[in-house]
Amino acid sequence: MNRKLNAHRLLIALAAPLLVSSVALAPASAAPGNAAGAAPARPSCELVPAGTGEPGGDRSYNLHLSGFPANQSVRVEGQRFSFRATVDDQGSLNRQDVRHGKYSVNYRDGASNRTKRVGCATTGERPGSGKQNVKVTAVAVKTLTKPGTVVDCTKTNKAEFDGSITATGQGKVDYYWTYASSAEPHSSGSVDFTPGTTSHALLKVVDVSGTANASSVSVFVTLHVPGHNMSARSEQVVLTCAKP
Repeated sequence: MNRKLNAHRLLIALAAPLLVSSVALAPASAAPGNAAGAAPARPSCELVPAGTGEPGGDRSYNLHLSGFPANQSVRVEGQRFSFRATVDDQGSLNRQDVRHGKYSVNYRDGASNRTKRVGCATTGERPGSGKQNVKVTAVAVKTLTKPGTVVDCTKTNKAEFDGSITATGQGKVDYYWTYASSAEPHSSGSVDFTPGTTSHALLKVVDVSGTANASSVSVFVTLHVPGHNMSARSEQVVLTCAKP
């Protein structure tokens, strides 16, 4: 009887380490399951150029959001405008035709129930930064109105001029006109040089105020390209006043 009891106690003693080992190994056996669960992505925002655009010119951008909680409501804030949107079930959002600028995204974090902000990184060169691939080689203005034309100087008459900007490369070129001896811009604009375009013609029509009892009136214009520090002045057009 004592021998059977001692043998039973010996079996229990030998089995105890195995039970302890199996309990200790239980968390380890669950570890692979925890590792398989993907860690939540980190919310990010990026502003990228849409297409190639024109170097140095206005270019549209696309705003890409990713890594946000699924179906999360977000508020995108920019320098010129803001908007609200909801990301998809993958935590992503794409908004096309966005102007260049600084943007940030506000969203509520579900874990902390706090509002968080993510800045938007920008890729590509800022338009109008001066790093253009266009070089203006010539600026000229030709008078179209024939000098000596007889006009009624009691009324306002018009004079026409033909301006031109010649350049190499691609990009936008800003310009403005001045009228007579005034330094104030009379009108302004811009032209785009695209592949195969080397020159742009700019027709300019100005009003010439009449003066009673005057024998003649005159006017000239100047075309300015400030970004390239170039300008061209037309000849002075003299219009003959008709005799009453």
